[in-house]
Parts: sequence; structure tokens; C-alpha cells
Amino acid sequence: MKNIIIIISTLLLLTNTPLMAEEDGHGHEESTAQHGGSEHGDEHEEEGAPIELSPAQVKQAGIQTQKLTHQSMKQSITAPGTVTFNAYNLSDVTTLVDGVIEKRFVRLGDMVKRGQRLLTLNSSALAQAQADYLRAEGTYRTANLDVQRLEGLVKDKIVSEARFQQAQSNVQAAKANLAAAKAALSVYGMRSHDIQTLSQAAEYGQLTLRAPTSGTITADDFRLGQHIAAGSRLMQIADESTVWVEVKLSQHQATQVHAGKSAVVMLKNERNIYPAKVVNVYHQLDNTTRTVGVRLEVENPEDTLHPGMFVTAQIEAGDGEEALLIPTNAVQRQGNELIVFIEEEPGHFERREVEVGKASLGLMPVLSGIKEGENVVVQGAFVLASELAKSGFAVHNH
Repeated sequence: MKNIIIIISTLLLLTNTPLMAEEDGHGHEESTAQHGGSEHGDEHEEEGAPIELSPAQVKQAGIQTQKLTHQSMKQSITAPGTVTFNAYNLSDVTTLVDGVIEKRFVRLGDMVKRGQRLLTLNSSALAQAQADYLRAEGTYRTANLDVQRLEGLVKDKIVSEARFQQAQSNVQAAKANLAAAKAALSVYGMRSHDIQTLSQAAEYGQLTLRAPTSGTITADDFRLGQHIAAGSRLMQIADESTVWVEVKLSQHQATQVHAGKSAVVMLKNERNIYPAKVVNVYHQLDNTTRTVGVRLEVENPEDTLHPGMFVTAQIEAGDGEEALLIPTNAVQRQGNELIVFIEEEPGHFERREVEVGKASLGLMPVLSGIKEGENVVVQGAFVLASELAKSGFAVHNH
């Protein structure tokens, strides 16, 4: 038994000796070669080859560049705010005639276009107004024919001039009555085309209300079969292409802000920045908080900001020092590094590591990494960062 153990131990020693020698010598060199071989190799890997895109790919990705220049770094005031509807972009859908709701074509939350059908109601008052219009139209037509008939007779002195003038007066009166009847239908909500073709209508007393503007249905206050009194609001339509943000500032901060100043708005945990401007600084302090209300109008083209949301606002409050400024959207994070992309030539984008200062109003001062006059990608940098990641670029954490 002892002899067997000795033999096995000897074989193990003979097997391990070359392996250890290989790890101490050439094996280490091969491992180093596989991982770049040197510090120089690592640096080359970090630089990476430029990303090349065709003109079609650049357009599809929405990539835009901007030549870097020194600008005045705007000072800003940062404060929390709340999103509300832009009240100037709200439209109420009302009826000025009593009626019963017969049919609906849209629901709460639907997007509608201007002129789109919203609902239909039946109204006895509208039916009476339509009948008055048709009678007035008939009277006007008859009066016109009478004048045309008498015109020739007056020339032949078969009919007196007084009779002809009376006929002309009848035309003017009939025309006025017709205009008044048409105005009543317009006030009730009928379109000009529907009024002109009223004599061909299959039913009278029906009124279809249409969207006065494009937007979202944000209120829907009726039921089918419900009797609606004249003046009742049935729907509300909100155009959310712009919204308001209400901000509270101290008295001292408010002295640095006035209508027309630029601003930006940001949602928590999002990189997106929404351009804004100051549209109103309130002239009365809040009695409880002793703060001044400031209203911002914010661009909301993708309909991502909605009333009730809490946001952070930065409002311009004066000029600062000159700096090489870059939009915050141009800066991307890879690992522990902040990078931008420089367009060396059309369609060729080079990755650059940069150091930047604190952002203000959507801009960052560049401390190192790029120079004035270089074309930096300010829109679509995220797409290039994704392309870089797909290509297997190694991100080194320092």
C-alpha cells in the first residue's frame, strides 16, 4: 500500500513541475498578449475606432452637431414647481340651446382634431329656429322674384314706381329676417354648410357639436339621454403642446426674475430637459408662505408633462463668466466616464472623454477634453453611445 502511495505522489510532482514553470514564464507573456500586452494597448482600446454612419443613418438617428464657442454662463435660480394646464389652451364645449344627448363620438382621454364630431343632441328649440330660418329663406326668395317680375313692368309703365319701391323694401326686410334667423342657428352651434343645406336635412332639431380646437378630452360631463340646459359645459379640450409650471420664489429671488427670462424644467430621475420661459411674475405675495408665484410656459411636444407632476425648474437670473458651454444632452455616461462625440468629418464620430462643471439652464461648462471650434453632437448622442456599446467597446472603471 505504501508503495502505491509513493508512486502516485511521484507522478503528481512530475506532472505539476512543467505547468508551474509555464505559468511563471511564457504562459504569463501569452496571457498579457491576449489582454492587450501593455499599457499602450489599453489606451488604444479606450480611444476606439470612430463610428461611421451614412447620411441616411445620421438623418434617421436625428443627429445634430454644433460648433463649440465661448458663451456667457447664465446664472440661475433652482426651485421646485408643479405642472398645470396652460389655461389659454383650454376650450370648453358648451351648447346654447336646451336639448337631450342622443349620441357620443369620443370618450374621456381621446385625442381629437379641430372640427371632429364630439356628440349629437336633439332640441325642440333648435327645430323651431330651423323652421324660422326656412320660412325666412322662402320669404326672401319670393320677395326677390317679385322684384325681378316688377322691374320689367315698371319700365313699361304697367306698374307704378311706388309699387316697385315697396317690393324692394320687402326684399330688404326679408333679407334682414333671414340674416337674423341664420345668426340664431350659428349661435346654437350649426355650421354654415349645415345651414345652407338645411332644406335637404332628413331630420330637424339635431345638433352635432364639434371640437373647437385640437387636443385631449380632459372632462366629459354628460350621459346619453341626459337633458342639458343651455350654457352647460359638456366637455373640455386641452391642447398640451405647452403647459404651465407654477414656481414659488422668495422675495429676493423674485427681484432677479421677470417675464421673458429663459428657463428649463426637469423631471426627477430624468435627463430630459424641457425649454421654458417666464410668462408671469405675480404681483401679490402668498400670505402664508410669503413667497412670490412665478409662472413658466414649457414646451411639451411629446406630451410627457401632465398637470399635477412635480418638477425642478431653473430660471435665468443674470449673466456669469465666459465659458465653453455644451448642452447637457450631449454628455453621455459610460461607466465612471463622461463622454461626448465629435464629428471629425461628415458621418465620422469620435468618442471623447470630458470633464464638465455644474449644469445651469441645460448647459454645462467644459473643463477639459474638447476645444473651441470642434463640432460636438448635441442631438442623438445617446444613439451613438448605444452604437459604441454594441460594438463591444470596453468601459474602464477607474
